Amino acid sequence: MRFPIHTEPLFLRHRYLVKNSTPSRTGRIRNYRKKAGLPPGTLVYTGNIEQKTNFDLFSYNTDTIERTETDDLKKIIAKFDKSHNNWVNITGLSDTKIISQLGEHHTLHPLLLEDVLNTDSVPKIENYGDVLHICLKMLQWNSKTSAIEAEQISIIIGANYLLSFQERDGDVFNLLRERLLNGLSKAREKSMDFLAYLLIDKVVDNYFVILENIEDQIENMEMELLRDTDRITPVQMMHLKKQLILLRKHIYPLRDELRKLQKNESKLIDKKTIKYINDLYDHLQNIVQNLESFRDTITGLMELYASTISNRLNAVMKTLTVIGSIFIPLTFLAGVYGMNFKYMPELEYLWGYPLALLGMLGIAVGMFLYMKSRKWF
Repeated sequence: MRFPIHTEPLFLRHRYLVKNSTPSRTGRIRNYRKKAGLPPGTLVYTGNIEQKTNFDLFSYNTDTIERTETDDLKKIIAKFDKSHNNWVNITGLSDTKIISQLGEHHTLHPLLLEDVLNTDSVPKIENYGDVLHICLKMLQWNSKTSAIEAEQISIIIGANYLLSFQERDGDVFNLLRERLLNGLSKAREKSMDFLAYLLIDKVVDNYFVILENIEDQIENMEMELLRDTDRITPVQMMHLKKQLILLRKHIYPLRDELRKLQKNESKLIDKKTIKYINDLYDHLQNIVQNLESFRDTITGLMELYASTISNRLNAVMKTLTVIGSIFIPLTFLAGVYGMNFKYMPELEYLWGYPLALLGMLGIAVGMFLYMKSRKWF
């Protein structure tokens, strides 16, 4: 799938990009300071999104499925069917009391819940014995700011349940929900680890969409640079490079954690699911290779930009040097004949002034032709 190339010149967008490229992290750091001095396992939400906590429960087996959407945790707990697989998607993490109550119901470790609410965590996979915690970033491309927006997704896999935590509404799981409801998904026949794989797979697939958008941005920048260096600025190139750094920050740790999961003998991961995890690892490895290629391309564009500006400056300096070289003898002659001594040769000569001008003109033309023949410009 290819995205349309932007026809708007990049230089018209650079002011907008500077102001709206990457959200400030000051607010998140300030929230994270709330945890300073508190005991380990204290639940503090470090994000900036204030949203009411909502639950979306899918209780299913091979033959039946029931969906429950509510903001009442007691109703969700009552709908849990231990004879079925249960997927609960939790949206909104600002209400730590509800998250704590959900954790108590499933006897989750306080440090695990602390990681769920710490939305600035790096992607990781932790084995708590009876549950498996997977933390990763769901990325979306903002076409208005040409920037990546990141949201943390936490997945907890239990014996017959899976909990997924999101900061806000909107995700990449809608197609998976539809397939579950229609009975078209293989997850209806498998355990919760396969559903976790499908969730991660949807997130990773969206990484390719991000890559395609970045590739389009790079192609636009390259065409604009070859057309006219005034149409782009170093700010735009640095902005795009920062997006690659952000993408790399979220993908590299996830790739490394999946490699560890391939060798991890967890009772919650079926050996058949390992094959699918291997496929995920290959996808991330492909993304990493593309990131390296894009980084080299942007570095090359920045070097080309600097070289072009340098060559343009050299051309200007060469022109000024030629003009200055031509006028040096003319300035000398004008200075000599501009002296006001009483006794000077040709001072009272009738044709002295026009001959001096013609001589200056002849010298200028001669120097110009000489420099031209030597290909100095």
